[in-house]
Amino acid sequence: MFAELKRLSKHISIYGLSNIIARSLSFLLLPLHTNLLVSTFQYGEAVLIFAYLGLANVIFLHGMDTAFLRFYLLKEPGFTNRNVFSTSLLSVFSVSIFLSIGTFFYAGSISGFFFGSPNNAIIIQWTAGILLFDSLARIPMLVLRAEERSVLFMFFSILNVAVTLSLNFYFVPDKGVEGIFIANFLASGVMVLILLPIVFSRVTYKVSSKVYAELLRFGLPYIVPGISIISMDLIDRFIIRYFHGEGMVGIYGAGYKMAMIMALAVGAFRFAWHPFFLSIASKENAKEIYARVLSYYVLVAGWIYLAISFFVRELATIPIPFTDGYLIDSKFWDGVSIVPIIMIAYVFYGVYVNFIVGIYIKKKSKYLLYIAGISALANVGLNFLLIPRYGMTGAAVATVIAYALMSLTLIAVTRRFYPVNYEYKRLLHVVLVIGIMFVVVFVIPGGQSFFVKAGLVFFYPIVIFLTGFFKPEESDAIKSLIRTNPNSG
Repeated sequence: MFAELKRLSKHISIYGLSNIIARSLSFLLLPLHTNLLVSTFQYGEAVLIFAYLGLANVIFLHGMDTAFLRFYLLKEPGFTNRNVFSTSLLSVFSVSIFLSIGTFFYAGSISGFFFGSPNNAIIIQWTAGILLFDSLARIPMLVLRAEERSVLFMFFSILNVAVTLSLNFYFVPDKGVEGIFIANFLASGVMVLILLPIVFSRVTYKVSSKVYAELLRFGLPYIVPGISIISMDLIDRFIIRYFHGEGMVGIYGAGYKMAMIMALAVGAFRFAWHPFFLSIASKENAKEIYARVLSYYVLVAGWIYLAISFFVRELATIPIPFTDGYLIDSKFWDGVSIVPIIMIAYVFYGVYVNFIVGIYIKKKSKYLLYIAGISALANVGLNFLLIPRYGMTGAAVATVIAYALMSLTLIAVTRRFYPVNYEYKRLLHVVLVIGIMFVVVFVIPGGQSFFVKAGLVFFYPIVIFLTGFFKPEESDAIKSLIRTNPNSG
């Protein structure tokens, strides 16, 4: 078991680094966008358009990315890697071309539907190209994940960040919000060109109708869950806009980006997890490994959660050298209050990612239609209930409840056809330790001291160890590691 977990940890580390670099784009662009876009209204417009991009991307891919990864790794009779790759890519290419052309020519109508006016039509036209290029790049990048070529995946991620960041610095000062999407369009096009060697080395022009039918059968049901999950992240922006205007959307969006520090950890886990759990599905102890991984995930996510929650305001107010600005411009600081809440939602998403094992292995994707659909409807209802009175805090709480509902519903369903004995006592152990530390900081006088917060974050793994979280064989492995570490003692 420990050998398998070590392999997973290796790829999580590499994917984590690449994900940090890729997602660091959000943080590197945060001071640029919040300081150069003159109002929270302008930044709110950009946030809403990115929300539209997230929703549209699910339609462009139409579940083919999920189906590709499943059939590429779990080889079945009549399915070859070349055939699965070529069929998936051709399907994405055909659908994306059709939808991109439609988006370009009906940009005014789309802008009117999502934003209440045709004023953003030119930006919607730029998004048509972004969506096309991003969709075409998705399958080649998934090949790297499926083949566990995490180092090359990291290289492409770094390159994409460098190009996107450079183009944003070039276009945003002169073109404002439109410049953001021109930069993204060009960067996405560069990525497609770079990935062409992967395409040409694997593509075949013989497409099997049987393979295509099976890919669609597995992948299409993921459209509803995909839209539902994206909606739970993004639909609140439009509801906030309806009740409170674009200004609050901009503040909320800036806070949401700070919370994405947790998304880095969850993203690293997700990128490594899907190829990993599929590759060991036939092993006798696979379910035991799946349960152990969830315990470790919650343990590490809890540590990250403590660190960011305790120091999020200090992070937001970091001065930018040689300027009068901060990491987040002062007019967006109110958004810091939602960061600890949104991070809980990301933690639940990581739990959902772990619970989805049975859906993949048993090909039960139809259940996700109901699980994600119900959660999304609950999210919309809670947003309309909470946002008018509590503003962006209500939106953040609605997001957490929806993700928790989605995770709990998924495990309730999957245990019927793929039961895994998760270590619920250990999960509760972590939650109790974190809860006590939160009480120390936010309830006990003096808890807000820098040294108190830093001490709690530093001693978190020690407290976990001393309070009996680890099993005897795990404790022995940790002690052995400490003894053999040449830098210890």
